[in-house]
Order: sequence, then C-alpha cells, then structure tokens
Amino acid sequence: MTGSPLSLAVLGVSSLETARKFYGDVVGLDASEPTPMAGPGFEAHWGLEPGVTADGVMFSAGSSNVGRVLAIEFHADHRQTIPQPGDRTYRGLWNLNFYVDDIRTTTKTLKADGYTFWSEPVGYEVSAAAGQPVEVLFDGPDGLAINLVELTGGEETAIGKLRREVAAEGKTPTGYTPVSTTSHSIIDHERALTFYQYVLGLHVIIDDVLNKPETNHFLGRPTGAETRATFVSANHPFGKIALSYPLNYKVPTKGSRQVAPNVGYLAQGFLVSNLGEALKVCDGIAVERFSDPVEIIVPGVGAQMAAIVRNPGSGALMELIEGTY
Repeated sequence: MTGSPLSLAVLGVSSLETARKFYGDVVGLDASEPTPMAGPGFEAHWGLEPGVTADGVMFSAGSSNVGRVLAIEFHADHRQTIPQPGDRTYRGLWNLNFYVDDIRTTTKTLKADGYTFWSEPVGYEVSAAAGQPVEVLFDGPDGLAINLVELTGGEETAIGKLRREVAAEGKTPTGYTPVSTTSHSIIDHERALTFYQYVLGLHVIIDDVLNKPETNHFLGRPTGAETRATFVSANHPFGKIALSYPLNYKVPTKGSRQVAPNVGYLAQGFLVSNLGEALKVCDGIAVERFSDPVEIIVPGVGAQMAAIVRNPGSGALMELIEGTY
C-alpha cells in the first residue's frame, strides 16, 4: 500500500444486535466482543455530554485492518437518525460499498429478507478500457445506503484487474468483501481532495463525470444529473474513497447531524503512523480540529491514541488513529 486506506467506517447504530445481524450474519464479517466505551477521554473525543456511555463492536475480515466497520450504540437521550426514508445522496458521508460475486442472486436473497432496493441491478460500461460493473443500492440498517458491486468485463480491463486483486484477497464466508469503497459527497472538491492526498497519502485512480442514464437511475439521481466522481486509493482493492461532487443539481446537507450520539455514518477512520505529524499537516492546510489527541479504547483492538478533524471539503468527521497497517 501507499498511503492510508479507510481503516474503519464509524457508524452510530440504533442497536448492536441489528448491526450484528447485517454486518456479521449477512456480510459475514467477524465481530469483536462488545466493548464498553465511557469516560472523559471518550466524551471529549466524540464531543459528548458528560456521562454519555456506549458499547462498540468492530466488524472485520479476519486480522485485516482495512475496510472495517465500527458500530457504536450510544446510550444517550434524543438521538437523531441521520438517513431518512427516501434519502439518496446527501452532503457528507452517505454509503458503504461491498463487492459480491453474483449481485442478482444476492439482491434476490436480501429482498426476501425485507431490505428495500432503489432499483434492480444495473450493468453499464464505464469505458472500453475501464470495463463493466453491475451495481445496485438498498437501504441497509438504520437507513444507511449500501451499494453492492459485481465486477464484470474482460480480463484486460481495469475492472478485470481489480477482480483478480479482490479474488486474491478473498471474501467472507457469505461472499462479501470488507468495505471496498465508501462515498463522500463534498462541497469543495479541491479542499476535500487535498486532505486525502496530503494527510493520508492517497492518490487519484479515477476522475470522471458520471452522467449516464444507467448510473443516475441506480443512484436515484435526477435525469441528466452530472456528478464529478473522484476515486482515491492506497493501491489496495478495499478501503477506497469516492468523492462525489454534484455539478448541475442540489443535494441536502446533513453534516451538522453527522455527529455522536446520532444514528448514521459518523466518521471515516484512518491509521496514521505518527498522529502528531499528521495533525501538523492538517494544521498546515487549515483543517479544523474537532477533538485533540487522547487515548481511546478501540473495540477489538485496545487502547490507541486518536484525534478527530473535519474534512475541509465538507465538514465530515475524519478520525485519525495512531497505528500501522
């Protein structure tokens, strides 16, 4: 790898049992033992009122620390649920992507289990060189958008190459990968990209305008919508970030609600080898500090130093954790 891919997507959940049924039983990720989370350091880290506690579970593929899901059930009054019925793209952190082998069979199974899909699976050609994915989105636990992707097309295409890399990494017992990509809808493209490049060392692998009827259909976007899509990666098939920047249509902004103890996608988490140095880089590009370095307990991992900053392109929370991949 070059740079820091997504290590964990931090979700505030309505209940750990609901999260376990999906990320554990359906997606097939391994679940850590529930970990109590409390104390002044925990409160300061997440900007919580004194006395708020939580329990957390880490969902991961074996020992890999790329593409994990950290589910936290906060024990607090007046929690708000961020995604609402009918929501599609909104400014901030809004979906998780997983690769699957047979998207149509997987869709049929999930529909039978009661999950609501935005469309039927849609195949489309990105370009002759890139190849052809098949994608579909549905409302996951607590209304979070979940995007399934089947990698199809010739072996000579970029997607064909990615398919070989994914096969080498392997899938869960139920046929899913860890989080392959996660979407971040932004307000300022240049400042958002600067954060991922300079603080995390990620590099651009795709920078294109999505405007095909097929993509607008399965993403629930207006007819004729144009979206600048910039994918950044650490040369790993998982843990990629997709920056989406609406060019000719408006989307709601939910950044002020994407904070603890609410229910929804709260933060992207990344491992950095030296937290102090990473924060110096943040200061140098005028990244706002949300919480200062403090030792926290990461479920399934243990005590680690961490801080939270706001992505300058949207205000979304970025958790920086001192550690190595």
